[in-house]
Amino acid sequence: MHELRDLVAATYSFRDPNSHVEVADGVVRRVVTGVAAGQLTEFLASPLFEELVDAELIEKPTDVRRADDGAVELLHRPIESWTYPYEWTWSMLRDAAVVHLEILRRASDYGFTLSDATSFNVTFRGSTPVFIDYGSFVTRSSSDPWWGYTQFCEHFLYPLMVSAHTGAALQPILRGGFGRVQLDDAHALLRTHKRKRGVVKHVLIPHAAVHRADMSVGDVTEATTAVTTEVYNSILDGMARLIDRLAWSADESTWSDYAVRSHYSDGDLRAKEAFVDRVCAATEPTLVMDIGANDGHFSKICAQSAEHVIAADGDPLVIDRLYRSGLPSNITPLVFDATDPAPSRGWRLAERASIADRMAPDLVVLLAVLHHICLTGNVPLPQVVAWLEDFDSDFVIEFVHRDDEKVRHLLARKGSPDDFDYDLDVFLDECEGAFEVVEQERLTGGTRTMLHLRRRSAGGG
Repeated sequence: MHELRDLVAATYSFRDPNSHVEVADGVVRRVVTGVAAGQLTEFLASPLFEELVDAELIEKPTDVRRADDGAVELLHRPIESWTYPYEWTWSMLRDAAVVHLEILRRASDYGFTLSDATSFNVTFRGSTPVFIDYGSFVTRSSSDPWWGYTQFCEHFLYPLMVSAHTGAALQPILRGGFGRVQLDDAHALLRTHKRKRGVVKHVLIPHAAVHRADMSVGDVTEATTAVTTEVYNSILDGMARLIDRLAWSADESTWSDYAVRSHYSDGDLRAKEAFVDRVCAATEPTLVMDIGANDGHFSKICAQSAEHVIAADGDPLVIDRLYRSGLPSNITPLVFDATDPAPSRGWRLAERASIADRMAPDLVVLLAVLHHICLTGNVPLPQVVAWLEDFDSDFVIEFVHRDDEKVRHLLARKGSPDDFDYDLDVFLDECEGAFEVVEQERLTGGTRTMLHLRRRSAGGG
């Protein structure tokens, strides 16, 4: 798995002939050659570079090396919790857009701009968006237009507008569009929302221009009249105001009220908290993945002992609320459906890695999740155990018994509840060959059991 992650990381920037990225031995190595190396050298020597580092919009490389042929090599700290735009919440994408625009605006003061505007140039370290594509900084002529405008619209503005104005979930749209919404699709989705701010200017007029002239979007961009620095800055400021005024107003979802936890007694909740805290402290994990995190209550407990925590949940609203709640710096929110995670994407299925190829958690936390996978997702218990075996990690699992009220409710929806072989003893029997039970505690309510499982070695010892 580690070799595959290294291969994927090395192909992130393969489309750029002057830049590539490699990952080995815990170090990220970016090599920039040709004309791009000269541009990068100029950027690194400019006051802009230090200003962006001080503002925490980019991270300072751990080392900068220059070769005799002019190539520049940057070394960076790896990001353990690497996420993609189609796994972000609405607010995370908006904040990534704000970072991109803020960098463009500051760069303009020093005569620089960015050569592109893809959302993949931003990622999150913890809950903080960070710009990562150093090779996209280039000098700007005072008469150049905003060349990245179309790409910014596709990767940031259109997805945000579609979700804000129609209420559609952001993640399936970005996942299906490989991180973007193209102009024709934005027009189809937003043409009935012409009264909404920005729709006419950024969707309807460009769409009409493209189709009236029988041109591609790129042709229209290249035909744009050159602008002065003052006009360029005004365009950026206007886009920033538009992004700031957009709002996603979802108020309720399937799991948005689950955090009340009224189905636990105070004693059971404290016992569950203590169990999670105890296992996490004992394992001292580098990376924890809390699947079904909801409001992040247990993610925050894990964050006290772990270096990094992924707070993952399939409900975009609860994860968006979690992101906006103010998180410890080592927690990264993630929209993640365990029954349908984002797969490997792009060229040779290696350009954007699946989550299994990006992250290697030391501890996976599954609290009251397995019954939903089995009974809502219709995944048999043996398949669930096979999925657990894909992780080389410890597990904290809260197994909800068959006689629990929540499970009885799910079983009642089934035509033949007895056909579903969902039971703690069956689960433990399935786990026997691959896992050892390090600790087991039945909560006093009687229908839930906490488990600490550890992956057995390949030899079964």
